[in-house]
Amino acid sequence: MAMRNGDWPADMLTEIVLKLPVKSIIRFKCVSKTWCDLFKNPSFASQHLSLSKKNNYLLVDYHDSNNEDKVVMHLFVYQTLVSYHDLHQQLPNHFTDMHISFCVYNGLFCLPDRITSRITLWNPATREFRILPECNQNIPPKVENCRHILGFGLDPLSDDYKVIYIRTYVDREKKRRGRHHAIYRMSTDAWRVLEEDDVRFFKDLHICPNYSNACVNGVYYWQVSKLLHSGLLDYKVLAFHLGTEVFQLIQSPLSGHGKLLPLQDDRISIWDTERIERSERSNEIWVLNDEGHWTKLLKIDPLLKVERMFGFWKNSKVFVESESGQLLLYDLDSKEFSDVGIKASEAGDLDVYTYEESLVAIGRE
Repeated sequence: MAMRNGDWPADMLTEIVLKLPVKSIIRFKCVSKTWCDLFKNPSFASQHLSLSKKNNYLLVDYHDSNNEDKVVMHLFVYQTLVSYHDLHQQLPNHFTDMHISFCVYNGLFCLPDRITSRITLWNPATREFRILPECNQNIPPKVENCRHILGFGLDPLSDDYKVIYIRTYVDREKKRRGRHHAIYRMSTDAWRVLEEDDVRFFKDLHICPNYSNACVNGVYYWQVSKLLHSGLLDYKVLAFHLGTEVFQLIQSPLSGHGKLLPLQDDRISIWDTERIERSERSNEIWVLNDEGHWTKLLKIDPLLKVERMFGFWKNSKVFVESESGQLLLYDLDSKEFSDVGIKASEAGDLDVYTYEESLVAIGRE
């Protein structure tokens, strides 16, 4: 769709508008019906998102060291790490859970509320949100919710956003645990509860929550573990293909818990930087190839007083968290640290994401 405006070539005008921030584009919806229709066009939103990813943000989620009750979702301009603003202040008013864990993909947030058990999709740039319908099919009438595991991303086959919701609960009447698996499609605003046969092969595995953008090329990833008879834990990677809605179990290159992180070239990686005992960490970074095999990308020298790592920045630099909860940049070449200017209330209370503004509409018609 093209715009007409006096002597301006329509294609040139569209190209200019595509480079504007979402806030400006929303303001220009009032100019004419043609402009409004253009901005609602999914193709325009997709083009804008592609450009927005080149000018994205670093999102740091943490509890403020000066006030443990204050949750901050701090945005930095990714290329310069210049402070931008706090997204937490824009959260939808109905959201009651201050201790947030979430998924973020293509500028959209998937927010679980542990207090109300509601899930909200939220676009901070457009200020739209959608509270998902409840999903209680096949759930016993009296349950105690124990854990909520989420996945969120774009189905590349249907161009539809989907939520994977895995809920562990205790049936208070029968005194036993159960697990509920469901898929939400944004296009239909409805859930599909998975059958027992769909999840039987991993129902005994413990699924580790993944606080990162762990959706790559239409596949969402979690690390899973199983307690062996020897008393040791066996780790694998669970993948969910959003297009076919099929789970897949993949061997892990690690013998312990790691961190799954996307790389800038659209590959998933796993970092052996998460184990409690630092002496057990190899600091190896592995990448999953198209054939489903892991290749070692590099090994980082042991770093004293580093709690965790959060992926690459640019110029061979890595985001790390110190023992005191500071977010730092570590230069792999010079072996030097630099301060980003963030300090959490304690170590382990800090997560790092990438975020880009998006025009993707999530409000119901």
